[in-house]
Amino acid sequence: MNRQTAHVELEIPSSPDGTHQLETLETEVARCWWAAASAGDLEKAWRQSDRLTNLGKLRVDLPRFFRPLWDGTPVDNRPVLVRCWRGLGDAIHYARYIPLLAERAKTVCLEAPEQLVPIFAGLQPDQIVPLDSPLKLPAETVEIESTELPYVFRTTLETIPREVPFLTIPFPSSRLVPPDKPNIGLCWAGGSFDPRRALPLESLSVLAKVPGLNWFHLQPEYRTAGGFPFLNSAVKFTDLLALAALIRQLDLIITVDTMVAHLAGALARPVWTLLHFDADWRWFRDRPDSPWYPTMRLFRQRRPGVWDDPIEKVMLELGNR
Repeated sequence: MNRQTAHVELEIPSSPDGTHQLETLETEVARCWWAAASAGDLEKAWRQSDRLTNLGKLRVDLPRFFRPLWDGTPVDNRPVLVRCWRGLGDAIHYARYIPLLAERAKTVCLEAPEQLVPIFAGLQPDQIVPLDSPLKLPAETVEIESTELPYVFRTTLETIPREVPFLTIPFPSSRLVPPDKPNIGLCWAGGSFDPRRALPLESLSVLAKVPGLNWFHLQPEYRTAGGFPFLNSAVKFTDLLALAALIRQLDLIITVDTMVAHLAGALARPVWTLLHFDADWRWFRDRPDSPWYPTMRLFRQRRPGVWDDPIEKVMLELGNR
């Protein structure tokens, strides 16, 4: 069940084919799964996932963003198609499993959003294609949505693939940041899927008061500086390779829970991630670190919607650098 919607209750009307009963079970499993996974008891979470997988009924009626793909078929010595149907950050996060999957599968085809294809080239799957490309798949192909890969591998806290960097990109031929001061990248908003993860840039303006720092924005949809002294205020990132190239040269990335956090962590850059109160299960509970990303620190809201405390801690830590 390893998907971001584990805590979402879907309202589906009763039907003769048992859809309502399946939805009721999904809701029960989701509640138990989320509690176990966010507490770090992944073995217990996968046992909950098994309750649905063992039914042998995939929810093909769901929109693609929520739909499971893997039916429990073993991947060993079979062709495998991994589809990245969720967000860009999810795709980056779970890309760490592609080399591990290649060790077990006969072949691995990776279907990813087009903007991620250059970023994922270094993973060296047998084939990598943009989403919705026409494919001729062998009948025995096992299909997996990328967020299901920890379930496929029955990952535990102890076996999380944590080696970084697991993404490789060409190093820029020229220096993108000045050498005079520490260079800090900032990202304060992501996609619209969960607006609780974002905050107004003005809320972070207190960080600009810390002396001796150069600031760079890391917003693909950048529109305004909001009074922040960004050295790259005129830059709009045309592709993720350009964004990744800048991240590689920064001394620190400060970001909310969005694609930038995962990209920085996957590139093994120091990254401080601001989390809202009810953060995704992958950040677990109360931890100041992430077992997924050894170079990441976590700064959490103490109260829903209130960013004062994590921002104050970030400012204090910046001053102590």
